[in-house]
Amino acid sequence: MKVFHSASLVAKPATPIKWLVEGLLPLETLGDVSGPPGDGKSTILLSMADSVSRGAEWFGHKTMKTPVAWISGEASNEDSMQRDMQRINVAADSDIIVMLAEEPLFRWEPIGAGRWITTDEGAAAINRCREAEVEFAVIDTTGSVTAGLKEIDNDQQRQLARHIKRAFAGITVLTVSHTNQSSAKETLDWRLHYLSRAGGNGFPGAIRWAAGVSKLQPDDAEKLGGRVTRDEIEQAKLVAFGISKNNEMPRPADCNNNQPMIFEILPDGALTLIADGSSVGLYQRQAAGAGNNEKRRGRDVL
Repeated sequence: MKVFHSASLVAKPATPIKWLVEGLLPLETLGDVSGPPGDGKSTILLSMADSVSRGAEWFGHKTMKTPVAWISGEASNEDSMQRDMQRINVAADSDIIVMLAEEPLFRWEPIGAGRWITTDEGAAAINRCREAEVEFAVIDTTGSVTAGLKEIDNDQQRQLARHIKRAFAGITVLTVSHTNQSSAKETLDWRLHYLSRAGGNGFPGAIRWAAGVSKLQPDDAEKLGGRVTRDEIEQAKLVAFGISKNNEMPRPADCNNNQPMIFEILPDGALTLIADGSSVGLYQRQAAGAGNNEKRRGRDVL
């Protein structure tokens, strides 16, 4: 247990936030990104990982350069990861260590009061991160790298979050998880909220940063204030990325669950950002049956 007194805490200026992704993701955070399967969680996070590994801006947000670990229990083999990386144009000079877990990283031991343990596979992954001086790791997905996980057991989920935080101490970690089926019928801001995560609120309750990803539906156009139209949503794969839990950091103006970042995932898998103004934008599809090449709506694509 760490103990502090208020007098010592208010006697000096607060330590400024250190950012991994400026304005979006603080350094040494344990966070979670949830969403339905296939809606773009891995695409968005792999794009972020690429930028962080090179210290390049991620859609207008500065990043801190560091080697990145991508720990996957879902990718089937090296070929599938190669296709994913080439699909979103991961740079040739990126510094991402890919680890495909063949065994669980964490296992629930129900003996006695019950507790999570780090397996040999998990210890090897964490040691590899330490050796490579990784400061950003993505675990895709929580369910695929654990054994004995019960989504509806809030206490077990809470303990898992705390265990991952201790195991990866000093490393910014984002876990990937799924949302419950009922949330698919809700409004966009609720679909992006951490309470839509499958199971209870145990895991989200033990972390201080959470985001959601959701494919846009035509009815979302009105709430997005004209940033995209119903026709655009129907013609393209548009996904929203919003931060719904941002303890200890300013509320992100351009990436919260009420005003999320909006991406288009192009047919070839590339990722583009849609925003107000002229800096970035959406491929405007021509009317059905026009037969000509797609044209841009006077905006550049990042």
